[in-house]
Amino acid sequence: MWGFFFVLFNLPEIALLLAALALYWGISSLRAKAARTGNGARSGSARATIADLTGQAEPRTDSGASAAGRTPPVSTRPQTTAAVAGLVTATLALAMVAATYTVQLVYRDYFTCVNDALTRSAQHACEKQLPEQLRPLLGADKE
Repeated sequence: MWGFFFVLFNLPEIALLLAALALYWGISSLRAKAARTGNGARSGSARATIADLTGQAEPRTDSGASAAGRTPPVSTRPQTTAAVAGLVTATLALAMVAATYTVQLVYRDYFTCVNDALTRSAQHACEKQLPEQLRPLLGADKE
């Protein structure tokens, strides 16, 4: 999300970094497997029980003892909605950064001419390096 805002605020370098990180974290979150925690977790054991496979709690063997010492099971499934939203905004930010760099690369002559121009008339003379369709969009302001 922040990568998208930095593209809008004309900071493409930071936007590129944040969008790439968001894309990586979103993909990692979607690929993550739920970790076994809570009652079914055994350290050092790779054997799955029927309770682990079905998602049911293990039957109690003690008669009426409370589970005061146990922590409640925590949901460890991937946050799918947040991951997909992050992927969409990261992809949008990366596309906008790519478009920004492409425009700067393709029309480098025009931007260099405008930056080197010392007067308004010299800036207006640089417009001949733009295609006619882009002159109203990127051209120097007509006064």
